[in-house]
Amino acid sequence: MVTKFVQILCLILLAQSSWALDPVTGSKLKSDGAKQDNDHRVVLGAIQRISGAMKPEAEVRVSAKITHWLWQLPEGHTSDEAFNVLKDQLATKTTTLFQCEGRGCGLSNDFANQVFEQSILYGRDSEQFYWIGLSDEKRPTVWIVYSSARSAKRVYAYVEKIELDKAQVEKLDGFVQKGQAQTLFDQGHIVLNLLGDTARLRDSQVSWIKQLLQDNPNKRFALVVHRYGGMENQALIERTQNEANSLLDQVAKAGGFIKNLYVHGAGAVMPRESLSDRIELVELKK
Repeated sequence: MVTKFVQILCLILLAQSSWALDPVTGSKLKSDGAKQDNDHRVVLGAIQRISGAMKPEAEVRVSAKITHWLWQLPEGHTSDEAFNVLKDQLATKTTTLFQCEGRGCGLSNDFANQVFEQSILYGRDSEQFYWIGLSDEKRPTVWIVYSSARSAKRVYAYVEKIELDKAQVEKLDGFVQKGQAQTLFDQGHIVLNLLGDTARLRDSQVSWIKQLLQDNPNKRFALVVHRYGGMENQALIERTQNEANSLLDQVAKAGGFIKNLYVHGAGAVMPRESLSDRIELVELKK
């Protein structure tokens, strides 16, 4: 019983540590906290001012568990440095939904006071950075990174983790599809889903892949299934190949033009650090 408890505890700690954030060395944590919010604003575009009212170019309201961290950086560090250090830790595991910097984001005062309710974040409009991404896990999670500078000695970084309640991720489908295409072509691959016992694409993902194939008739893509542990390597390859074939069937049955869509069961042959069982879409280079 004790052994089983220790194993469970280790799994929990590993899951937490896989998303542990490491700000600039010497940063001081000014505040953190967690709460449930059934009407949380998620800003997905630059903020405008229309007739004196704050109006983001795009936003959604979601029900989710919200966790935040706010740091002040040591003297000598810049807001773009703080932003890049935190964003880089998250970007490889997420789909970017929106990003902006400087005056292209809107007013820093609006982000500080209206969006995040952290007045300390109010700084120079020209020295603010904002990024939002989605990790598609068993409980899909939105991540936000924002940084600003009030002076050379007062630079702040803010991270928000938004663990979406059931069905809330569907509100982000349009933004996800746009961001997925950009991520796919930037890095050559994208993680679509982390896997449980079964491998299946959501209906919105099937629709996106269909559109991707239609919009890019001269490109080739592959759906790749990865699984690790629990079986011999050959058995894992056979299982993932069968699962990959079923994904292709999903797209075909939905009317997708699959001439340029291939599948591959990778088993445990191609590990990638910090990533577990998953479905990836890969752009095949000629």
